[in-house]
Amino acid sequence: MKERAEIKQKVNRGLAWIGLASTLIGLLDILAQILILRFWVSPSELGIATLAVALFPILDMATDMGMSSAVIQGDDHTEEKICTVFWMNVLVSLVLFSSLCVGGPLLGYVHGHPVIGSMLIAYGSKIIFQNAYFIPAALLKRELRFKELSVIRIFANIAEFVAKIGFAWGGFEVWCFVFGPLARSVVTCVGVQACHPWCPRMVLRLREAASYMRYGLKTSASQILFYFYTNVDYQVVSYYFGTAATGFYRAAYELVLEPVRVISHVIVEIAFPTFARLRTKRSHLIEQFISFTRLNLVVVVPFLTVVFLGASEILQVLWGDSWAPASTAVRVLCLVGVLRALSFVVPPLLDGIGFPTITLFYTLVASVVLPALYILFAIHFGPRVGYLSVALAWAVGYPIAFSVLSYLALSRIGLPAMAYLRRVMGIPGCTAVALGVGAVIRWGTRGWAPLPRLAAIAGVTMGLIGVLLAYLQGISPRAVVRALGEKGGASSKMPDSEEPQDLPPMG
Repeated sequence: MKERAEIKQKVNRGLAWIGLASTLIGLLDILAQILILRFWVSPSELGIATLAVALFPILDMATDMGMSSAVIQGDDHTEEKICTVFWMNVLVSLVLFSSLCVGGPLLGYVHGHPVIGSMLIAYGSKIIFQNAYFIPAALLKRELRFKELSVIRIFANIAEFVAKIGFAWGGFEVWCFVFGPLARSVVTCVGVQACHPWCPRMVLRLREAASYMRYGLKTSASQILFYFYTNVDYQVVSYYFGTAATGFYRAAYELVLEPVRVISHVIVEIAFPTFARLRTKRSHLIEQFISFTRLNLVVVVPFLTVVFLGASEILQVLWGDSWAPASTAVRVLCLVGVLRALSFVVPPLLDGIGFPTITLFYTLVASVVLPALYILFAIHFGPRVGYLSVALAWAVGYPIAFSVLSYLALSRIGLPAMAYLRRVMGIPGCTAVALGVGAVIRWGTRGWAPLPRLAAIAGVTMGLIGVLLAYLQGISPRAVVRALGEKGGASSKMPDSEEPQDLPPMG
């Protein structure tokens, strides 16, 4: 029980620090978007930049090859293995950079904008440079040192914010989306090496690191496929509907699914190492999984409710009247966002207990179903509804992928689906009631200016959600603060007196 209490303390402290960092970073990202899209970047320019920027996460994942996850999950570290992992990543990053030098200009030619290729080549320098800090960063995560990592993230993202705004203001509109991440990478390297100095030795022992590579390839393949099916829609929108439509579509995506990912990062960042530590304690593992899911829903679903109700007003207030046409796509993607909030916690669970192959299977299903639907809907519904057809493909296809993921994960940990739903669905139920009241407020404020109308909708909706969650789910700000302050934390509802059965490793 002492080990469990220590983990719970680290989990709660980690949640607090990651929550603080993610909040500050989210505010900086929102402010940067407001300034850049309102003053310097048009929908068409945003569409052009998106065709390159959407590939950046895929390149990062391909460079890492999942080796950082293997370092976090493994229990048999040696210096030889760690150094071998490092040099393998260096080799992969060099191969990818060479590929970008050829493939980048080709992609720019296909879309008719050569700057896309130049942006990809410039970003290629980052995937080489990030080798300088990915191993010590993984070691910091393994040690659950989220305070240091969060402070580094804050300063790194401040640097990204300054770089983005500075280059956009200086006339480098689309390039600000490249130079910002480059600045963030430099500051991250300095911070990580200061907190956990590490320098590789000239060692390459592939046989000793084979298990790391097998695990890393499985997890990285899942992550690469995830970023593929969540970003290839931009390429489809641009090909069928043009760069201006891509700009509007990205504005909708950035307003809905990107914040869901960022908010969920607070949980996901700490979920994987926590599940890895609890993988032999099945009952504690299940309780922690449910707790993480509820925490994610508490933050994400109320946010999506307000965005759904005030989509057009939010676009007008943040970026100006010219972005209002994206409001319908925003509302469609809000429906997807609820399932995304549930699904983000599951891959860290499967990877943490040693089943990255299951995550890979799920992402394979999603990577086949969703891109196929993007193209099918664009061809058949595009002539009538334009780029909205791709958002509709998300709403139809993602529940299929989510169903596969849920079935695989719940059956693996022995958690009945109905028991899981009973524990987590009360939160969306409370927000559904508030959604109906918010719709009435929206109807009653017709003719109001965007800002006061948005304030009325958000104020009433969020206030009602808070009351319902407090009285029906026992979730209130005071309860959360009290739980986080308790010794051992409240990341699990299981009484401390209940001893879980020690099980063989699940992976």
